[in-house]
This record gives sequence, structure tokens and C-alpha cells, in this order.
Amino acid sequence: MGSNLNLVSRPDTGIEEWNRSADLFPDAWIWHRWEAIEAYATWPNTTDVSFALLDPTTNQPVALIPMRRVLGRWPAQRLTCRLESTGGPAYSPALSPRQRTHTERDVRAGLLSLAKSEGAHRVELAMAPLAPARRDAGVTGVNPLALLGCADASTQSWILDLAERSEDELWRNLEHRVRKTVNKAERGGFTVRDVVPEDRADFLRLHQGASLRNGLPAKPAAYFDAIFDNFLACGLATGFCAVAPDGRTIAIHIFAVYKNNALYWVVASDETALTSGANDLVQWHAIKAFAARDLAGYECGEAFPGAPAGKRRRISDFKKGFGGELAPYYRGTLTPRPMIAALLELFRSARRSDDMGDA
Repeated sequence: MGSNLNLVSRPDTGIEEWNRSADLFPDAWIWHRWEAIEAYATWPNTTDVSFALLDPTTNQPVALIPMRRVLGRWPAQRLTCRLESTGGPAYSPALSPRQRTHTERDVRAGLLSLAKSEGAHRVELAMAPLAPARRDAGVTGVNPLALLGCADASTQSWILDLAERSEDELWRNLEHRVRKTVNKAERGGFTVRDVVPEDRADFLRLHQGASLRNGLPAKPAAYFDAIFDNFLACGLATGFCAVAPDGRTIAIHIFAVYKNNALYWVVASDETALTSGANDLVQWHAIKAFAARDLAGYECGEAFPGAPAGKRRRISDFKKGFGGELAPYYRGTLTPRPMIAALLELFRSARRSDDMGDA
């Protein structure tokens, strides 16, 4: 490997080389794929600024860094913009320990340079818990982002081990509450079927209804178009629908599937699904389907077991019910503009206090 790595934007790296590296690198998961980066770029006030580091001798990537610039709130959008990386840096397995150290140094330099050019006050990185490098039995438990000089901001995620577990074992592993709810939904005549392309309109309808019900902005239709066109249609995701006894589609759950693991990605459901147990029924159906496909694990989602009573705690407990164990969700931050970051953290702390109630 050459001594000075070349920093190249994602478009200049090219889709074939980028995805080949994402498929190969043990730190990479589906968020490193070109298609996922394009999907997230559809979000409002979001611009893709992903980059790769290339070995100048071979012109091959040795690191991929998915990254997006997110503008802050009006009227200080530029002043309060940040950089976000879902997936974090992924490195070539061909790097020697010494080369890996040099590459990490160049990744840090690239992140700080990008933050300066984009005017970002903060860089937030999150490593995918399902990446092979995180699931390897020999991992040390050290946050790899610490090697970039990041402040630790790690959380946890619920991951269900599916390997060599029978359907009966998986059923008994569910919390009693979930088993009871699944039985209730089945007795009520609710069923589950696979997602098909024609479900796109129903998904948008359900998502818009849920956003209105929860007082949250709806994601752009282009984001879900990308999921249906570039993930579901290409085997990078799978989905299941809950169907009411009268034939209505009342919930659609979509799961990312990559490197022999699955992740609970996006969901849209109506009030009937919330009260009938249909959402738990879909989750149980998905777990059985993943086990039948010999997938190794299923990530139910980020966990907040220490959160006070409120929406975040309810969501965390919902995910806990499917029998997963807590696994590290490594996160880290760089703060190139500490004064702005400190001021914004005060505002964030005030908003988080709203979650203390049962909203």
C-alpha cells in the first residue's frame, strides 16, 4: 500500500468499486451500499458527502466512509449543520495493523477537513452492530471510533441470535406478553403475507397516517421509492404485511437483509394494527422466516433500557419482547466547533426532557 492515501468522493469512486468494497469489508453493512446512501440523500436538508480513501498504488479503496451533511433548523441552518455517518468507516481486511493505523489517521483527517469545508459543528458516527467485524466472536469490545479520537456516545441494540434454534425455541424465547399478543391476533383472524410491489401505495398511506397521528413530519415518498425499487426488488430487503379479517392491509414492516443478517428497518401501521396485536404477529412471522433462511441474526433495533417512562422506553420495550440480547451499538462524535456544539446541546437537553412524560 502506498504511503499517502487519496481521498475521493463517492461519485468519483464509482458504484461498482464502491459496492464491491462494501460487500468485502468486514466493518461494512448495508448502510455502506451505494443504494442506501442514495436513499438517505432523499431526506430534507440532507446532502451526500460520502468519500473513500484509495491506495495510490492500486487505486483500490481501503476505507469507505458513508456521510451526509444535515442542515440545522431555520434560520441558522448553515451555522448549525452537522455531519452524520450511519455505518461509520469501513476498512479493507487486507490492511496490516500498521496500515490500519495509518488509514484511521487519514480517516480522521478527512473527517475534520470535510467538517471545516461544510461548516459542520459536529461529526456523528455510528458503527453497524450487524457488520461482520462487530459480530465476530473475537471482537475486543472496544469502541473502534475511539481510534479516531471520537468521544464515546455508544448505546445498545437488541439482537436475536437465530443460529441453530428451532421454531419452538424461538417461540419460547419471546416474552410472555408477545406470545399472548400473537395468539390474540391469530384468534382475531389477522394474517401475514409477503410484501409485493403493489404495496407501495398502501405503505405511503399508512406512513402518512402514522406521521399525522404521532405529530411527526412524513419522510419523502422518494425515500420509500428507493426502498421498494433498490432493496425489496433486489433482495437487499424483505417485507411482510399484516392483513385484517376484512382484507385491509393494516401494517407493513420492511427489513434490511445483508451479509446473512436482518434488521428491522421501516414500518407503517394504522391504529387497528396497534390494538389488535398485528404488529407482534408480523414480527413473529419475520423471525420464523429469517430462521428458515438460515440467517445468523436479527437486529430488532436500538435499545434504551435506562430511559424513563415515555415513548422511547415503550419502543425499546417493544423491541426487547422478541427475545434479543443487548449488543453494543458503537457511536462516537468529533466536535470541530465546540462552542456551537455546547450551545446546541443545551437545546437538545431541553427537548429530551419532554420525553420524561408518557407522550
